[in-house]
Amino acid sequence: MKGSMRTRLQDTMAQLKARYREALKDEAMQAAFDELWATWSSEMGAMIYSEVLSTLDLLLLTAAADNRREIDEIKRRLSGGPSVEG
Repeated sequence: MKGSMRTRLQDTMAQLKARYREALKDEAMQAAFDELWATWSSEMGAMIYSEVLSTLDLLLLTAAADNRREIDEIKRRLSGGPSVEG
């Protein structure tokens, strides 16, 4: 099951990169997609262990978690708190 999920994720990600990213007209959106790509790639292991959500749901969930992390880091920086970037 994990092997097929990895393949499904990799296939979907490849399709998104080849078609969706290239179709984005705004360079800032393409850059944002590239940032999500890095997070998706590094968190693929977590996504593989989920058996309930679809591939796109998992990609969206991972992107949302990464956005939350970014927002929390910005809040810490603005409040003068310690950075937990890693």
